[in-house]
Amino acid sequence: MRHTLASITRRWPIVAVVTLVGIGLAALAVTFQTPQYTGTAEVLVQQTGADGPASPGARVVASYAATLEGTDLAEGAGVEAPVTAEVRDGSDVVALAVDGDTPEQARNRAEAVVDAFTRWIEDRAGESGLTATVVSSPASSDSPTSPDWALYLLVGAVLGLLVGAVTALARSGAPPGVGTADDAKSLTDAPVLGTVAQDPDMSEHPLLSQLESNHPRRESMRILRTNLQFLDVDSPQQVITITSALPGEGKSTTSSSLAIALAETGRRVLLIDGDLRKPRLDAMFGLERTVGLTTALVGRVSPESAVQPTRTAGLDVLTSGTLPPNPSELLQTEAMLNLVGHLSESYDLVLIDAPPLLAVTDGALLAALSDGALVVVRHGRTRLDELKGAAERLQAVGARVLGTVITMTPRRSTSRYGYGSGYGPEFFARETESGSRRRR
Repeated sequence: MRHTLASITRRWPIVAVVTLVGIGLAALAVTFQTPQYTGTAEVLVQQTGADGPASPGARVVASYAATLEGTDLAEGAGVEAPVTAEVRDGSDVVALAVDGDTPEQARNRAEAVVDAFTRWIEDRAGESGLTATVVSSPASSDSPTSPDWALYLLVGAVLGLLVGAVTALARSGAPPGVGTADDAKSLTDAPVLGTVAQDPDMSEHPLLSQLESNHPRRESMRILRTNLQFLDVDSPQQVITITSALPGEGKSTTSSSLAIALAETGRRVLLIDGDLRKPRLDAMFGLERTVGLTTALVGRVSPESAVQPTRTAGLDVLTSGTLPPNPSELLQTEAMLNLVGHLSESYDLVLIDAPPLLAVTDGALLAALSDGALVVVRHGRTRLDELKGAAERLQAVGARVLGTVITMTPRRSTSRYGYGSGYGPEFFARETESGSRRRR
């Protein structure tokens, strides 16, 4: 809604011009219409009797008013325009109205209809005992009664305003997505630590260990690993939360890939599945989920017993465990803080795969008990306002944003992130392999 209002406000000249065009078209439509004047008259319908005139009854007067609106009566009077008639409240007076192109024509038509109506009642006086008396002589309005200028201009202004707003939104397009490193830096006040190019095999081979050593995704993780190590030499981060703004941005794949890349350097790494709503790490690594984080938090098993090894040497995974009905309350307990602190003593680095920040509060809670957070951003899909909202969520709980990782980046866009002049992931992979052979 904020983006919609901002887009309309930013393009107010378009809205104003289209609104004025709508008013102009409405005025033009009115100009080409023939003005109509209304002729009016009033007829009193009474019942004659021995005691004098009497009221024939509301239903009888209403039926005669309907007769007055019939086409036969108007055609018999030589009037082509439609006639309207209504009964005055609480009386036996029928008021009629008929339009004409000029005041004289309108008055003459009203007079002709009144004469035809009174004659029609007189012809049936013997049967019905009714009389018709003209109580208001036929007259005509001095000014046109239609078209209604105010109504036309109002409708034109409203339609013009709506069309102008839609045009402004169409010109603005969808909310802008994160497309450059400067976008991410300006919104999070943190560097871009790595990028991951689009990989059509990502869904079939999500783990880094399933790829060849010179695969571009492996090199992207090496770069991320290196940048993370040199981020703050004086204050190394031992517990890092990896999260994103919304689902579908590659958070879990980045968490698992970074954990494998770190473990390949000889470190002891623990990867915790902190998403207690939609966990994915157990399926990605082929591990058991029934015993995991929640099992250890409630004290059914020790944290060490809940940790499971993987095929990558030095990498262990703590799956989510049984999904609880109250994930947020469970993650902000003292038991969670103590569990992370206890496990961090046995590992060189602990990574927490946390839920998206804008979807639930779990991600911010996990980031608050870690040394910092990595925010995964999907190139072109994560909107600027979404990334800004995610950074604000982290700042609200006092969590430090270590940096961002931009995923699913088009290969042609890698130059925006420092991979220009042919120094793409493939180049780094080749140079890394050739450099290793030369050193050997």
